[in-house]
Amino acid sequence: MTPQEKLQALKAKTQAKEPEPQTEIEIGGISFKGGKIFVVLTALSTAGGGLWGAFEFYKDYMDMKEQIQSYVAPDLSGFQEQLSVMEERMATMDITVEEARNYTRDAKNDLRKDIDRIEAIVDKTESRTKEVQTEAFDAIRQMEKQTRELLDNAEQRFDNKRDALDLDTERKLKDLEERMNNTIQRALDNPLAN
Repeated sequence: MTPQEKLQALKAKTQAKEPEPQTEIEIGGISFKGGKIFVVLTALSTAGGGLWGAFEFYKDYMDMKEQIQSYVAPDLSGFQEQLSVMEERMATMDITVEEARNYTRDAKNDLRKDIDRIEAIVDKTESRTKEVQTEAFDAIRQMEKQTRELLDNAEQRFDNKRDALDLDTERKLKDLEERMNNTIQRALDNPLAN
């Protein structure tokens, strides 16, 4: 069987069928068939739900009204007492804070004065230290110069003394040599004299 034949057979079956009888409901002299029944049932259930919601809202309203009418304001005198005590404490704390602020301000000013005084002392000390250091370096240089001069003088004196000793020793050795030579010459010249 070809697809076209299948399609024609299907069309023939649908045309051959007789429509099924629709359900019919009659309410208050009005009859409803098929889809209209669904619309009517939907409208009735919606209306019923709306009525039920309105009833629940009214019931909640009445319950709330009863609670509001039976409401008694709580006694807040204890809170008033606590608030007055807290206000007194806050006033005391304000005074204490102000005293602490004044004390801190005074301490800060005193510290600033002390720091300024210490800085002045440190500046003077640094200045004096530089002066002393300069004087010490000058004194050290002067001592070095004097020590060098003394060493140079001592060295020159030692050189002079050494040279003088050398000359004196040479002269004495020459004298001694000359005397020895004379004595030896005499002894040689007159061997029997000794």
